[in-house]
Amino acid sequence: MYTSTEIAERIKSTAKAKNIAIKDMLISCNLNKNALFTMASGGSMPKADNLAKIADYLEVSVDYLLGRTETPENDPANKLQAEFFKIFQKLPFEEQVNLMNIAIQKAG
Repeated sequence: MYTSTEIAERIKSTAKAKNIAIKDMLISCNLNKNALFTMASGGSMPKADNLAKIADYLEVSVDYLLGRTETPENDPANKLQAEFFKIFQKLPFEEQVNLMNIAIQKAG
């Protein structure tokens, strides 16, 4: 489970490691100057779009800020995989099944 306190700590430590001023980051992301303080004090969770803005500014993944991975870098393979699944989900069910069968045959 993600807590706003843990997310705020990860944001602060990442900004510090990259010599980024929190104030500058919040201004650039169009966030309230108290946004990080509210998170750190156990207040509300950041909205998804705000978390994405912060991740982009810090050049890390949202998964890293959430603590789902210990690798801060945006992994191009993850971006490619995410794009594949977006396209895959738009395919008709029969085509999804066909692609899954091809993948299983290739892996076996």
